[in-house]
Amino acid sequence: MKYYFSGIGGIGMSSLALYTAYKYGIKNVLGSNNEMNERVEYLIKKGIKVKLKQDSDLPDIDFLIKTTAIKDTNPELIEAKKRKITVLNRMQLLNSILQEHTSIGITGTDGKTTTTAMVSQIFKNVGKDPTVFLGGIHNSLEDGNFRYGNGIIIAEVDESDGFIEETKTNFSIVNNLRPDHLEHYDNKFEKLENSLYKFARNTKDLVILNGDDVHLSKWHLNENKVLYFGQGEKADYTIKNRRQYNGYQVFELHHKNTHIGDIILNLPGLHYAYDALASAVLSLEFGIDFKTIKETFQSYNSVGRRFNVLYDKDNLSIIDDYAHTPDEILATIKATKENFPKRKLITIFQPHRYTRLYFHINDFIDVLKYSDEVLVYRIYSAFEEPINGVDERKVVEALNSQSTFSKFYNSEEEIISDLLLERNAVLLFVGAGDITDIAKKLSKYKKNLDIS
Repeated sequence: MKYYFSGIGGIGMSSLALYTAYKYGIKNVLGSNNEMNERVEYLIKKGIKVKLKQDSDLPDIDFLIKTTAIKDTNPELIEAKKRKITVLNRMQLLNSILQEHTSIGITGTDGKTTTTAMVSQIFKNVGKDPTVFLGGIHNSLEDGNFRYGNGIIIAEVDESDGFIEETKTNFSIVNNLRPDHLEHYDNKFEKLENSLYKFARNTKDLVILNGDDVHLSKWHLNENKVLYFGQGEKADYTIKNRRQYNGYQVFELHHKNTHIGDIILNLPGLHYAYDALASAVLSLEFGIDFKTIKETFQSYNSVGRRFNVLYDKDNLSIIDDYAHTPDEILATIKATKENFPKRKLITIFQPHRYTRLYFHINDFIDVLKYSDEVLVYRIYSAFEEPINGVDERKVVEALNSQSTFSKFYNSEEEIISDLLLERNAVLLFVGAGDITDIAKKLSKYKKNLDIS
């Protein structure tokens, strides 16, 4: 059997390609991508053949796996259908893999990548030899976003395209729920919520929910297989006495009225404390001792583009973060201000997708104004077509009208030039697009200036 991944360079697709290659042999896995990226380079080094062009010249294959970004007009998809090749969406393939072994599915609008990485590292450290599918890059995984093991399957489950309601796992975590990716749900939040509710209901053994989330806390599930985490009265496991210390935080972990112990986390911000709490709850329920959990958190490094401090010298810090929804950005801004209370905060924001800016422009404005200054970079389309009237400059205009200095940039050179001489500030780059390249280039320039 030969498997062909159309859009193999995506973070989710590349992990599935690696799984398939390890299980069925590298020669049986092929793929295409419209551009070279880090994941494509890695797959090629592993021996997987990748074509940097998508056309009707398909090899002899048995399955074509695609993402929702592959439209009906895609020449590979047209040819596959013409030849009656079995076509699967990437989530359909992941869903089938999750049935092969005891599985853990982790989802939610925010924090699922970090939580998955945390759970995976704890399970790996305790010798459970997990197979891991991660929606980011983490140095604890042998293949960056994937690990092939002989034990339990731990997977970040993406809610963006609607296939999550067909996902069945033994254990699950749902971090939170907010209106995002509504373009795949007929622009109705109720449909998104219903899909995640079905995912939770399909969980066989134990569901772990954020009891402080206004939506999740109202779900009607079998109470015998549900545990809640958070800070409120509904929570079975709680955070108490959280403190911030110069780049790391400490909080007490309680189960009901019992103080289990203190967790030290090398990441600032309440949102990361929630991710750690959810990970600890699942691990404890699996019978993993608290000592291993605590030691894992003490040595835990963040996932790629999750509060990555690229430069920190002479009262100037450059931070790169994947935050791209209003709630994620607000949490990251709060964490930054908590960690650097005396510094000016300059947020460099790149909108991600026309649809997201269309639905949430006012929310973005509301959260960005907590910065001292906001620089707005051109929108990253993620292959979406422009929407009439959706313009990132409207964010700039609104912020300036509300007394938060803001400026629009169309080139990375302009941003780097304006920021190169900043002092006593935190430069926070947020967005899921190519804004990360600017953060890395600016950091490199700064380091070179320090040497010269």
